[in-house]
Amino acid sequence: MDSLSVYLGFLSAHPLSDAPKSFHRYLLVDSKDRDWGIYATSAGYVDIAPGAPYPPEGHPKQYTFRWEDGRKLDELQIHFITRGGGVLESGKEGGRRQKITAGSAFLLFPGEWHRYAPQKQTGWFEYWIGLKGEYVERLLARHFFTPGHPVFAPSDSSALLRLFTEAVGCLRHHSTGASRVLGSLAGQILAELSTGAVAAPPAATRTEHLVHEAKLMLGQHLEQELDLELLSKKIGAGYHWLRRAFKSETGQSLHQYRLQVRLSRAKLLLKNSDLPVEQVALQTGFQDPYYFSQIFKQKTGVTPTSWRKGDTALMT
Repeated sequence: MDSLSVYLGFLSAHPLSDAPKSFHRYLLVDSKDRDWGIYATSAGYVDIAPGAPYPPEGHPKQYTFRWEDGRKLDELQIHFITRGGGVLESGKEGGRRQKITAGSAFLLFPGEWHRYAPQKQTGWFEYWIGLKGEYVERLLARHFFTPGHPVFAPSDSSALLRLFTEAVGCLRHHSTGASRVLGSLAGQILAELSTGAVAAPPAATRTEHLVHEAKLMLGQHLEQELDLELLSKKIGAGYHWLRRAFKSETGQSLHQYRLQVRLSRAKLLLKNSDLPVEQVALQTGFQDPYYFSQIFKQKTGVTPTSWRKGDTALMT
C-alpha cells in the first residue's frame, strides 16, 4: 500500500482536529459588487468521508444535482481538492472525463454541463468559490481558461491553499463587502492557475509527495492545535524522517512553516476584518495575545495594531 493510501485510510478514523465538517455561504450581491468586476456568489468547504453520499444536502436548488442528471451553472466556479480524489465529467454527454487528485483544482464553466464526485473509497476535502462579473467574462472570452482544459495540477499548491483558507476566513468575518473581497482573492487564485500546469505534473518522488501532503495539512485549521507526530502518521511517514525531509525540501522546519502560514492569515484578518487583536490571535492559533503580539512584531517589525493602521514605513 502506498503512502497516500495509508494517509487516506488513517484520516477517516483519526481526524486532525474538531473543525466543522463543512461551511458555506451564499452571498447577497448589490450594484457595488457588480461594478467591482469580479465578485463571489458563494464559497465554502466540505469534508466528505469515505463512502459518504455526494453531493451533500443543504444548498439552494439551482446548485444541487444528481449524478444521473449532472448540472449547468450560470457562473464560473473554482474547486480545490486537498485530500482524497475523484472524477470530473464535463462537456456534451460527459465527453470529457478527468481524474481529480489531492492538490489539484478544477473549473466549472458557465453554461457547460458537468458532474463530479469523490471516489467512494477515499472521499475528499473540497474548497470552492463561485464567481461572476465583467472581469470573469473577459478572461473567458480571451481564452485564458477554456472548457477543454478544466483541471489544473500545480507542482506546489500551497499558494492555492493559503488563498482558499483566507477566503473562508473572510467569509466568516465579513458582513459587508464580502462578495468583493472574495472576488479579489479568487482573482489571485485564477492568476495562480493561469501560470500552473494544466496537465498532471511530472511524477513526484516519494519525498516530494509526502512533503506536499504535509504542507497542505499544515495550512489548514490554523485555530487548532496540531499534533505533528500524528500528522506524520497520517501521511504514512515517520516523524523524525519527515522533519528532516521537510527541512531539506523547503528550507523551513515544520514549526516554522506552520508559523509562517498562521502569521500570513493574521495579516489578512488584521487588514480585512474588524476583529479585535485578541480574536485575531485566537483565530490563528495563538492562545496568548501578548505572545502573538511579540512574535508578530519579531517577524514583521511592527505590532499587529500598527500593521492594521498601515504603518508600512516601519515594516520589514
